[in-house]
Parts: sequence; structure tokens; C-alpha cells
Amino acid sequence: MAAVLPAVAQSWETGLVIILLAFSSYIIFQTYFHSLASIPGPWPARYFGSWRNKRFWRGTWHEDILEAHQKYGRVVRIAPNQVSIVDGKAMKQLYGHGTTSVKTQWYATWDPPMDNAESFFSERNRSYHAFLRKRVSGAYAMSAILKYEDFIQVSLDKLFEKFKKYAGKQVDLSEWTSALAFDVVGQLGFGESLGHLEAEDDVMGLRKTIFDGFNMQSCLGYYYLGFNGYYWGQMRIFTNKVTMTLMKMLGQKRPLEDFAPWGLERIQARLDSNARGEMGRDDMLAHFLRMKRADGSPALLNEILVEALMLVGAGADTVSIAMRTCVHAICQRPEVYQKLQSEVDEFCYSNNLSSGITYLQTQSLPYLVAVCKEAMRLFPSIVFQLPRHLPAGGIWIGDKYIPGSCEVGASPLAQNRDTAIWGPDADEFKPERWLESEERSRYLDGFNMTFGGNGPRMCIGRNIALVEVHKFVAQVFHHFDVEIISPDRPWRITSFWFAYQHDFWCKITPRERFPL
Repeated sequence: MAAVLPAVAQSWETGLVIILLAFSSYIIFQTYFHSLASIPGPWPARYFGSWRNKRFWRGTWHEDILEAHQKYGRVVRIAPNQVSIVDGKAMKQLYGHGTTSVKTQWYATWDPPMDNAESFFSERNRSYHAFLRKRVSGAYAMSAILKYEDFIQVSLDKLFEKFKKYAGKQVDLSEWTSALAFDVVGQLGFGESLGHLEAEDDVMGLRKTIFDGFNMQSCLGYYYLGFNGYYWGQMRIFTNKVTMTLMKMLGQKRPLEDFAPWGLERIQARLDSNARGEMGRDDMLAHFLRMKRADGSPALLNEILVEALMLVGAGADTVSIAMRTCVHAICQRPEVYQKLQSEVDEFCYSNNLSSGITYLQTQSLPYLVAVCKEAMRLFPSIVFQLPRHLPAGGIWIGDKYIPGSCEVGASPLAQNRDTAIWGPDADEFKPERWLESEERSRYLDGFNMTFGGNGPRMCIGRNIALVEVHKFVAQVFHHFDVEIISPDRPWRITSFWFAYQHDFWCKITPRERFPL
């Protein structure tokens, strides 16, 4: 026994030496020999992904990414093998037309958990992604969205009823705009409102479920989609049978456990109606029901459900965030408020509008359009990186070379403040930049990442957002006076893929001159 102890001690010492040598070698390699060793960034990011992940967890990425680029420049190493960039040319190489960059494995965390279901958002195969996106793109085309505009106006009218009900009182605009956006996607994707405005409540806990699904600060048992992509196992940590069983034993519901059956009932009801030859309404659900699989057979029920759920998950919060962003930008600047309101008032009065202004009509209001673009440029709904594997051969950004083996991404928030594109006043709210000339406006639009840019990977729901936001802003400021209760601290923000504003307290008062 006495002879064994020294041998054990020696083996522990040997093991410790090996571990220390391995760790030291890793640190030396990452510092001096890694292909990104010359890329500046926070020192912990050279060695561990924890620098990036910690900031994701605490919900402050909207501040952290701007600070990182301000401190380290246009190319910043945010993890051992990941770089964040601010560069218009490189942005188009990553996300623009003709790109050969591919999505990283991070996107696998967004794969639908149900059987026989696929998502073009998470699909990494470029050719199959093109197929999946093409089969639904018609439902998101502007020509189609304009056909659905009456359904959007129904929800807007319901919101304005609630504003009249609470006239002159303090209301949390973050809750009301979210309720509006969720009701709209219900109208479009499931054939009926989700009832959030009518109930003045988060029906089926849907808004909380989606927020919790992104937000690491929420309770145990939800899918942390925005963060899990950078961890071993990704969603399998939560979707495996053992975790599901434990959640059930602890009384934890699976995400969308109440909503998914509700959605399947609506889809099945529409399928049954079609089988009877009844003329159903023309909405996005009607398009999803006509989808085909790659072999030409009809899409399966779960595939239809995934498309409708994607519309809810990606098409509600993004829009409500943009609405609040526009209201904030307008109300914080009296001269902008007055000029925008006067433009809308004059148009509505001269055209004798007796119903809600249409999207096409809002596009003839240049100052309104410029204000909305500028507000959403400075504070886009999505602020996380959009990671890609570089094309073979890598890219140069200034004097920094990034090899093709690395992951590169741009935060829309940081890219939209690139002084090389937007000028030295890139951080300033300046609607006039969009009114200089048609040519200048087209140029800026070509680099605007508010809805993922303008390439094949741009947000497919962009047209829905544009229609909702412009109609909302025009009608709210035509029919109501809006005042932010605490201009110095108007809201709280949590970044969880989206940059979600909480507690946006406002007073909304109907205008006597232009009553509803």
C-alpha cells in the first residue's frame, strides 16, 4: 500500500503537468499563431466564447457590440474563431446576391423540433434553402401583402378602439404594439386574430412563450434559441426525451404546448373547408396550404404548421419593435413630430380619407417614409450577429485578412452605423439623409440591414413589417397625440436576438380635429 501511494501521486502530478502544458499551448497558439491572432478584440474573446455568450445572456448586446466596434475598429474578434465586421462591401459578400457564404452550424438550433418539418431559416444547404424559401416567397411578396391589407387594418382599428378607451391615461405601448402585431400574424397565418387586443391579455401565454424562448434570463425549461447555437448539443439539451420527461414531472409545459394544437385545428379546419370545395379567404395560410414538397407531393401538416409558426415567431416581435422605435424617434424630437403630423394631416384632409390610410398612400408621404427608415436604421429589430462561413479564399477588410475557415457576422445595429456608408453623422437621427436625392436614397437602401439587407437572405417578412409600420405610424399620429411619460428613461431594452423594449409608458389622447 505504501508503495502504491507515491505512484498515484506521481500519476496525478504527470496528469496535471500534461493539462498545464496543453492549456499553455492553447493560449500561445490562440495568441500568436491562430489565423485571427492579428484581429483586435477583447482579450478573453481570443481564448473562449464566454465573452460573447455572457453578453448574450445578460441581454445587453445592443450596447456591447457598438462599444466593441467603437473601441477596436471595423473588425473585431468576438470569439476564438468568430469575427464581427462593419463593412459595406464585406456585408454584401456575406449576405448579398450571388454570395457563396453559407450559414454556420449555429443555425441548427432553429431546426423545428417536430417530425417531417423543415425551416428555410435554419436550413444550411444553399440549394435546398432556395427551394424552401421559394415555395413560400409568394405569400410574402408585396403584391400579396397588399391583398391582405384589409386584415391588417382590422387589427389596427381594434387597437385604436383601445387607445380611445384609455384616452389620456398612461399605457404601456410595448404591450399594445405587441398585441397588435400578434393579432395581425394570427389573421394572416391562421385565418383569424389571436385575440390579444380584444382580451387585453397575452392569450395562451404566446408572447411570453416566444420571449422566454429567446431570453436566457427566463425560467428553466424554455428553448434559448438565441444563445444555444454556440453550445455543445444545441437544442438537443432541451428536446431529448430525458429533459422532456423531467420538465413534465416538474410541471413545466413545452414551448407552444397550448398554441400548437390551436394552430393545427385552424389549419385542419381550412383543409376540410377546401376539401368541401368552399371558397376560403385569400391569406397567407391559403398559400401555405398550396405548398409542395421537393418531390411534388403536397406539404405535410407539420410543414404547414412550421410556416405559420415561423410567421408568428419572426413576424410579430420584429414589427412591434419597429413600431415602438418609430414612435420613440418621433416623440423625442418636437420638430420631427410636428412636421410628420402636418404632412399626414394635410394628405388625409386633401384626399378626404374616411378610412385607414393604405400602405401605397403612405409611400406618397416622403417625410413619413424618411422618418421610419431613419428610426429603424438606428435601431433595427435584430441586433445579434448573423454568422456565416466565409467563401473560400477569405476576405480583406482594410488591412485585416480573414481566412475562409472562420465565422464572420455583422450585427445589423452596428453595420447600420457604418460611417463609411452613412457619413460622420451615422449615429445621429437625420431623416433628411433619405431625402437628398433618389440616387442617394437607393444607395443607402442597398446597405441598409434593418431587415437583413437586400440579398437572398434578407428577412422574408420585410414587406409585412413595412406595411404595418407605415400604416401604424401614419394613423396613430393623425388621430392621436402621443406623449412619452419619461423622456429621459423611456424604456428598458433586453437583447435576445431581437432588441425588445419594455415598459414604454405613453399617454395617448384622441385629437378632436381628426377623430376616428
